Amino acid sequence: MRFLTASGIEPKIVLYLKEGWSHDQLITVKIASSMDWTDMLRPDACALLKPFIIADDDVAIINYLIEHPEAIERPFVQTPKGVRLCRPLTRIIDIIDQTPESPWLTEKGEQIL
Repeated sequence: MRFLTASGIEPKIVLYLKEGWSHDQLITVKIASSMDWTDMLRPDACALLKPFIIADDDVAIINYLIEHPEAIERPFVQTPKGVRLCRPLTRIIDIIDQTPESPWLTEKGEQIL
């Protein structure tokens, strides 16, 4: 979030663990990010849902994710330029107009820019 605000973006935070995901939100994020379920899911959820992923059963996967929102990797960031799973943080650079001044360090002291 610091990276976004330093880039001049005021993020809208979606508290998905509290509010949950809707069917439409999940489909929108999947399509807009051009990601497969295997890339969107945390490893434990991916292993659990593997039969549904292989069968291309979006309905079963989405139903599971609505019940278990914690199964999705995060954070996802959406801008007018697209949607990205922003881990690592550098994935956000191609969907923002302006980056923070360099050098920019993470909270752990890692240099990003």
